Amino acid sequence: MYSNKQLIKDVWSYVQPYKRRFWTATIMRIVCDLAWLYPPYAVSIIVNFFTDYTAGESLSPIYTAFGLTILAVVVRYANQYNAKRIMFGVAEKINLEAQERAVKHMTLLDTSWHEKENTGNKFKRIDRGALSLNRLLRIWLNNFIEITINLVGIVIILLRFDVGMGIAVAFFLATYYLLSSFYRNKAIAVSNIISGKEEVRSGMIFETVNNIRSVKVMSMTDKLIDTLQKNAKNLWIDIKERIFWFQFGNVLRNSYAHFFRIGAMIYIVVGIIQGKYEVGFLVLFMGYFMSIWQSMSDLTEVAEDFAVAKNAVMRMQEILHTPIAIDDEKGKKKFPKNWQKIELRDLSFSYDSKPVLNKISFTVNRGEKVGIVGLSGAGKSTLFKLLLKEHESYTGDIDFDGVPLKKISKKDYFNYLAVVLQETELFNATLRENITITNSKEEKNENLLKKSIEIAHVKDFMNKLPEGADSVIGEKGIKLSGGEKQRVGMARAIFKNPQMLLLDEATSHLDIESEEKIQDSLHKFFQSVTAIVIAHRLTTIKEMDKIIVIQDGRIVESGSFAELQEKRGRFFDLWEKQKL
Repeated sequence: MYSNKQLIKDVWSYVQPYKRRFWTATIMRIVCDLAWLYPPYAVSIIVNFFTDYTAGESLSPIYTAFGLTILAVVVRYANQYNAKRIMFGVAEKINLEAQERAVKHMTLLDTSWHEKENTGNKFKRIDRGALSLNRLLRIWLNNFIEITINLVGIVIILLRFDVGMGIAVAFFLATYYLLSSFYRNKAIAVSNIISGKEEVRSGMIFETVNNIRSVKVMSMTDKLIDTLQKNAKNLWIDIKERIFWFQFGNVLRNSYAHFFRIGAMIYIVVGIIQGKYEVGFLVLFMGYFMSIWQSMSDLTEVAEDFAVAKNAVMRMQEILHTPIAIDDEKGKKKFPKNWQKIELRDLSFSYDSKPVLNKISFTVNRGEKVGIVGLSGAGKSTLFKLLLKEHESYTGDIDFDGVPLKKISKKDYFNYLAVVLQETELFNATLRENITITNSKEEKNENLLKKSIEIAHVKDFMNKLPEGADSVIGEKGIKLSGGEKQRVGMARAIFKNPQMLLLDEATSHLDIESEEKIQDSLHKFFQSVTAIVIAHRLTTIKEMDKIIVIQDGRIVESGSFAELQEKRGRFFDLWEKQKL
């Protein structure tokens, strides 16, 4: 259960760097709302004065009342302006910082966590959570302080005039709030259900837009729209229930307030007739009652907004409170940069109790080039993920000169490692930025950039771009072909200047010409690195020092290309089939 205490603690963790500005804005708002309690009191003074006014009597009480009212107006709006200017600035900064904090933490979470939730849902949780932090600070300044000052201040003032009326108003406030809370809680419970369903819906819409090409060419639109319509139909049932609880609650509490006001007015009028009250007290009550009624109404609405915002912050904080396992740097060792040997011993791994790797053992010496082959589902990609520290729930060992990979800092490990995946993802940035993003320390190194572009054959298409390396590519820029993207991926890896290179079927989706370009890049790049290559097209690993054949999670063969050809075993069968 996410308590209000935990919410305050989480919100304060964002406010802490700006606490001086926060408290300055809070004090300004308190001053402005205290000042605004005076005008209704001044009106009652004026009414009482003229009720008993005699011609020629001194008007100094009237002048004082008007003067203090003018001062109250100046104090209110000057402080209100400055309080909002300061607090809203803090709220906007926190909104941005919360997004950055959540995204950073999310990038450190294990792959297994990311596999449980789609991208659209995660984006929605972060976006709504950050906006809700902004909203909570605005509620604090715009509503909570004013409501508190009005409710407490007005009850105190009424108690000074008439204890019975002050108690009656306090009773009204308590019962009004309880009545509102009952219907609000019903509505909030439904709102939380709606929030979860809206996250799912947003995720579906995000994925539809993100995969728009597949949606169009594979005629997926009707099915996706049908799914969205079913989701909307289901969502609408909850939305109608939420509307009912909110609106029915509004009717009841507003009716209650009207009846209380009428009853109180009758009571005061009778008191005036009996000489118990002055006329000004009726004016004072009417002015203050409208203020507290509005405050209570605002409190109800704010409580609804608060509950929705609280739920959104909770959803975002769940991401931030998810413990970092693999990427946790505490107690981790530096990568042994002078390592000489990688050893995999009896390595086994399962997905949800389904065995994928079974006692895999082999050695990679520094400078060696090792190819890993096998049919789809053999376990190649899983082995790749373990080498990338994406999962650590395996048995057996992966050691660098006897140092377990599990005990090595992932951040430090990746300083010496470069990866080229099956598909290279581009950012909406320049070609130069898309390459140099992997090595911020060398991003100004033009010689390294030139070397990376040349070895990866990026120069072949870069010269055709309107602004060369400074042309924007990616979703909003110039579209690159699959082969061109993979060459950018290779350039990234080269620019990182690594000790080790891991490739996961980097040429499997390319045409012959693009594959030849990538293979030439690999041949040049391999001269300076240790490489582990998962290959779908076996021509990629023909020059490897060692080839490992995996089948059903086990190593069934290993050796050089010539040795495996001579054995005429499983690798030979795979090679012959690809030749056909």
